[in-house]
Amino acid sequence: MGLLRLFHRRGDSVSKDDAKKIEEVADICDESECCVDCSQEDADLEELDRIFDKLKIDKSEALFNTSKAPKIHFVVPTSQKDWEHDACAENDKSVEYKISEWCKSNGGRFSDVGQGNSFTTAVSSLPKDIMDIQVMRGTKNNVLVLPFFIWINDLEATKVDETLEELVPILLNRSVSREQLLREKPYLSEAREQAFVFICSHAKRDKRCGITAPYLKKTFDKSLQNIGLYRDISDARPNGVNVAFVNHVGGHKFAANLQLFLKKNNSLIWLARITPTNVPCVVDGIILPEKPKLPWPEKVRCIQKYPQW
Repeated sequence: MGLLRLFHRRGDSVSKDDAKKIEEVADICDESECCVDCSQEDADLEELDRIFDKLKIDKSEALFNTSKAPKIHFVVPTSQKDWEHDACAENDKSVEYKISEWCKSNGGRFSDVGQGNSFTTAVSSLPKDIMDIQVMRGTKNNVLVLPFFIWINDLEATKVDETLEELVPILLNRSVSREQLLREKPYLSEAREQAFVFICSHAKRDKRCGITAPYLKKTFDKSLQNIGLYRDISDARPNGVNVAFVNHVGGHKFAANLQLFLKKNNSLIWLARITPTNVPCVVDGIILPEKPKLPWPEKVRCIQKYPQW
């Protein structure tokens, strides 16, 4: 679809320059072109949308560039969907706290290397090993490293600094192939999903996130189950999609916030003001194609294409 048609349809909701940046990563299209027919589900989804309509959501501010894409995003499993106000600082002996502190101290050292703006850390509802006492104390955990789709396994809090000092330069410079890195570093393994979808559910920061996130996850799970791509702790088949809750991402006034990390084209698409009726198009238009198709450029907070690895 041409850009002139986009602006005739959407007015000034996104500038031409911003649309061109978006189209470097995703094709902008009409909703009917991006999605298969989902009319049978429309009534149920529209009913859920009415719940979202009761919330005070900022729908006037332009979204593009209201967030920044990370160079590396570390995601720590907690099996929770809500956390204290400063989620990574709940326990100063925890893996997430140590990673967060390392990111704050070292971001400037790598400002000229790699794509993106900073290092970020999140805690998530991804499951932790409840049978490991160190994990339960927070002093050991697995850590998902995006957009590289690898796991650091059994990372101990006392070894965070030395591990990241070794690993981060390799990842940012892509000095070795993924296969070689996985062979040489036995503490690493590949994340076999084709995509991760993270939904902010941090109710202690803002109740709107706590209300919207569960409805969205339920809608995503149903949509993905229908096409055989739903994955959870009991299903480790490759090439599925894992949908999880995460702590505060910023911009809760734009709820619901959605971060999509896509392995196929090595990209991050960060959307906001997402409601249940948007979910089928996210699945059909963004997650499934080789190149994402995006019917709502005005919902993009940031978008980043990372180098292939």
